[in-house]
Amino acid sequence: MTDARRPTVAVLAPHWGRTDEGGWITRQVAGALAYAADVHVVTPGGATAGSAVDGVVTVHTLATPIDRVAEVRRDLLLDAFAATSTADAVVAGPDVAELLDAGLVAPWAGAAAVLDRLAPDLAVVVGHRSIGALHALRAAAVDLRYALLALAPEDEDAGCVHFDPLVDGAVAVLTVTGSERDAIVAGHGRPGAVHRIGAPLSVNPSARTEPNPWVGDSGYVLVLTGATRADEKDGGFEEEHELSRLIRVRFPDRPVGVSHPDAFCVWQRGQVSEGWPIERSSDLARLLAFARVTVDFRPGELFARRDVESMLYGAPIVVPHDRRAVEHARLGGAGLWFEGPGDLVAGVEALLDPTIHDTFAERGRAYAEDRYGSTDRFVRRVLAACGMEPTGADAPVPSTRD
Repeated sequence: MTDARRPTVAVLAPHWGRTDEGGWITRQVAGALAYAADVHVVTPGGATAGSAVDGVVTVHTLATPIDRVAEVRRDLLLDAFAATSTADAVVAGPDVAELLDAGLVAPWAGAAAVLDRLAPDLAVVVGHRSIGALHALRAAAVDLRYALLALAPEDEDAGCVHFDPLVDGAVAVLTVTGSERDAIVAGHGRPGAVHRIGAPLSVNPSARTEPNPWVGDSGYVLVLTGATRADEKDGGFEEEHELSRLIRVRFPDRPVGVSHPDAFCVWQRGQVSEGWPIERSSDLARLLAFARVTVDFRPGELFARRDVESMLYGAPIVVPHDRRAVEHARLGGAGLWFEGPGDLVAGVEALLDPTIHDTFAERGRAYAEDRYGSTDRFVRRVLAACGMEPTGADAPVPSTRD
């Protein structure tokens, strides 16, 4: 791509606009590509077929959205194959392929015409299981090179043989973390083509001036849980509630803020104050900015975004031993991990010690800033992985913030 004109890139995304970690990083990659190219997002979603500008990209909706039931059915089948060690020859067979692809290929039928009209220099397929997007590339009249943004969560089998053609045909595979990269390489090989791009995260300066009114700026323990207050009353997600209760009881003189999906509760000296749920990223930032330690019972499955943000704010993390967030704790020396209640309590207690806390906070902040704290480095990693160059040294980097 050495032409004087700006190249065109088509991003084939099964979904556009989601706010989970996969949806967020998809938007960041599209924004990074816009630094060097005209970016067009093609997605089966949308209420009506058409095109519209969305920030620095143009989105082409096909109005044939993928049914979530079809995605769940595919994932359940893959889980069953993994649990029973089904032979690769069976998984790659036509009958199984038809089951896996049911409802996931047809929604992409209109994409080939859009690709023919755009004639992009490069396509980027979003999702390591997006076989429908691969079918659209093959159906297009133009011959397209493509990169793959893997988005392989920690609980997915990233090595299923059915998806070998999608990975094998990519000129580059983009992953967010080292552990995601390892999973793709272990399943499909090609280590030289699989790149870790990180993510563009930064602290919100205003968060340090606006503490959450329910817990203030008192250096509390922040507990992030997916268990609701309603679950606690009904006996659901008992383990998470018991672990939260253990932290409250073990550190009675230390404020403990527990963020549930339906409430934010502050416990201190046996008393509880209950506030509104934390739903906006800016509200979470205000909590992280003043926390002494962050305990995350359900880190994000792709790259544990809020744990990286916690480290950027200087709050060490305590996370489950079997989640991808452990990569941050281990590589960054930024936190601890637990396998049981004893480990959890010991980890929180250690990180509340001033000397230990400051050491972990400093190392964690340095790690997070190096791997995730620079938009410029993120943009250049994405462009380099895709074989592209910035259009000019003085060209502004497009915004990739929320």
